Amino acid sequence: MASITISNISLSSWQGNTFGVQLRIYTNGNFTANGGNLHQATIQSNPASLSTFFDVYNCTYSSGSLFVPAVTLDSTTDSPDNPSASYSAVLFDTNSGKQIQQFGTYNSFQLSPSPTTTTWGNIFAAGSDI
Repeated sequence: MASITISNISLSSWQGNTFGVQLRIYTNGNFTANGGNLHQATIQSNPASLSTFFDVYNCTYSSGSLFVPAVTLDSTTDSPDNPSASYSAVLFDTNSGKQIQQFGTYNSFQLSPSPTTTTWGNIFAAGSDI
């Protein structure tokens, strides 16, 4: 099974909420990970309109920066049944119950099985929005 760890990131000069911020990861299509984990689609078009999501990571605020913790997700491109599956990531306000903004450059992204560690910068530099 290819689990990909995306390293933590600090978003400097954060102007948004100082508490109650989550990174929510959505699965955009049903797929079976190469290791056998089943993933059900949680989003079709707009993450803010859905109450279900794949995974949640609590973010913290300190000294003007929002800290997003490391994230571990299954690779998508080596899925035996849907290698075009992707994820979406949004920053979410738990206080208002609303999406703050899309996280990253693209609405969706795929993960290849290698390398097994990467950064958000590498993911979004590679492009997606499939």
